[in-house]
Amino acid sequence: MYSQNLSTFIAQCKKNGLNITAPRITIFKYLQTIKGHPSAEEIYKAIKRENPSISLATVYKTLELLAEYNVIKKVTPLHDLARYDANNEQHHHLVCIRCKKIEDIGAEKIYNIDIPPDTGHNFKILNYQVYINGLCEVCQKTP
Repeated sequence: MYSQNLSTFIAQCKKNGLNITAPRITIFKYLQTIKGHPSAEEIYKAIKRENPSISLATVYKTLELLAEYNVIKKVTPLHDLARYDANNEQHHHLVCIRCKKIEDIGAEKIYNIDIPPDTGHNFKILNYQVYINGLCEVCQKTP
């Protein structure tokens, strides 16, 4: 699904001095194979079946660590519940304000936004994400 494969993931971890552990590989593989942006709890429930010894705390710590080193993306628009994405390439999101569903958007025009290098706030921009808020197809049909 994404351009980042397991060998790229392992190389990124090593480059950042992160050990290659079974939970990290399991979590990455799960994120890589699903469509969407699951929460830590959703990831935990999905991988717990095949990895009964993994704890929710391990999942949280692993996700936060991988996001900190930009191995995965942490997506948190509109609400406090963090969601995670194995696609760590620059991309943007559609966010349903009702059900909180998040989808990647591939609109090329958004990728060429002209952001001035000087924001007037003595702030160095490293990257940016655009969140387009609205209602998903399902929520448009329900009152």
